[in-house]
Amino acid sequence: MKPLLYIISLLFGFLNTAGISMHLTDSLTLIPGIKGILLFVLLMVVFSVLFYIAAYWLLKGFNHMADEKGSHADGFIERHIFIFSFCFIFIFWLPWVITYYPASMDWDVYRQLSSYLGIWARSNHDPWLSSCVLGVCYQIGVKLGSENLGIFIFVIIRDVLMALIYAECVSMLKKAGLKRIIYFGVLLFYAVTPVWGAYAKHAFKDTFCTALFVWYIMNTIVLIFYGKAGKLKNKHWILYGVSALVLSLFRNNCVYVAAPATLLVIIFLIAKRQKLYYSIGIAALLSVYFIFNSFIVNYMGVIPTSSKEALAIPFQQTARTVKYHYDTITDEERERIGRVLDYESMPERYDPLISDPIKDNWNGDATGEDLKNYFIVWAKMFLKYPVTYLEAAIGQSYGYYAFNNGFAYGAGNYNSGMTIFDWIEVDAFKEYFSFHYIEAMETGRQLLNHWANLWDKIPVLNLTNKIALYTWIIVLIGFELLRKKRISELIPVVALLIMICTCIASPVNGCFRYFAPVAASMPALFIFFGRNDGKL
Repeated sequence: MKPLLYIISLLFGFLNTAGISMHLTDSLTLIPGIKGILLFVLLMVVFSVLFYIAAYWLLKGFNHMADEKGSHADGFIERHIFIFSFCFIFIFWLPWVITYYPASMDWDVYRQLSSYLGIWARSNHDPWLSSCVLGVCYQIGVKLGSENLGIFIFVIIRDVLMALIYAECVSMLKKAGLKRIIYFGVLLFYAVTPVWGAYAKHAFKDTFCTALFVWYIMNTIVLIFYGKAGKLKNKHWILYGVSALVLSLFRNNCVYVAAPATLLVIIFLIAKRQKLYYSIGIAALLSVYFIFNSFIVNYMGVIPTSSKEALAIPFQQTARTVKYHYDTITDEERERIGRVLDYESMPERYDPLISDPIKDNWNGDATGEDLKNYFIVWAKMFLKYPVTYLEAAIGQSYGYYAFNNGFAYGAGNYNSGMTIFDWIEVDAFKEYFSFHYIEAMETGRQLLNHWANLWDKIPVLNLTNKIALYTWIIVLIGFELLRKKRISELIPVVALLIMICTCIASPVNGCFRYFAPVAASMPALFIFFGRNDGKL
């Protein structure tokens, strides 16, 4: 399997070098000309070698995670690891939740409330079920006399469920026979790392989706674990199917993970000669997602999500080409692009980090024929401007796989990087809502923000803020399982890799709130390196 690790190392070297170059110069090369190309190759080789060395030691570490059987007696905390982990995580989140009462809120939260309450048209752009849950909690608070209380009800119920999920992950790591330092380290990761506390006080949908994704990955692992042992029970496939369904209903792009992963799970069950109704039951549960979405669109007037959300990279490639090759684009190309996108505004609106300025100007009246003609032109232009296309794709996505020195505050319309959201008011909605923080808590909010900023400057600890680190650890876990021919255990790894791909194809480069489900789920994969001689 060494040749495969060489290929992975070279891939890292190329992507990391390209990402750093785009980050620093908005170009694939740090300096122009042949010297720039030679420098790129040199850096690529250096990064490839460094990655190979790091991978060697990391892979070695994976195989030393398991604790020797009977090497120590469990103390009180270990015997009650689930409840201890829940309390520990929740206590560390409470300062964020209390000082930011009722919650920090951004445009997405207001849009969900406005959609549910009828201020705006009903829309599935933000999953309708998620909007309904938020809206019902808000209405309960209003009936009790406080808008703030309504949002807080949503946040506190959600955070309890999240802490329970993360505590169960810690408990599973212990049951899998991993060393204390591993499962206690994961506990500290969920409790102490500032971003999880900061997300616990935010009312947006991404926070709950993160925990639901962890729950889904855990249920996938449990199903595989008991399926391989020939001990699969009804509760295992039911929990898997329910978690896949709920995850998909609370975040639209998660169905692109759950659907293919579920197909792999069904293949696994059939290969293990499990009862056929297990597979049928799982498929039936996930199909509820499609039935639900069809119902709300056709019978409740909910506007479906737009296909433009999945076209970020093609739109960015077109926009960058128009910006840098404006004078060489033909009339036919200009005309076909203009039927789908606002051609003339592209040079000014193009932002390498985020596609929203381009896709928000797309022509909603464009026909299927218009889109077909656009993609024909898009494909032909790739042959004319391959470097520009590659720069656009990497410029739109490098934050998910390349190590860089971070994004400036406000980059990507405040979506890129590890920005700790502290907004609560949005001007466009002031006539409808009057949410507000408690002024007396301002000092506490500032201290927590300083703590988050300090964490980002502390060596080693700040690695938790490096999105690329999670991506490549997951790749290496997949490599190690493949090397050991533990094929069925690759299913949750594949699910995480698909999620990473949806982030790469997303409208924003290096957006942690898109990537958070991957980061939070990665520790669950350590289960595969335990003794696995008991229950999960």
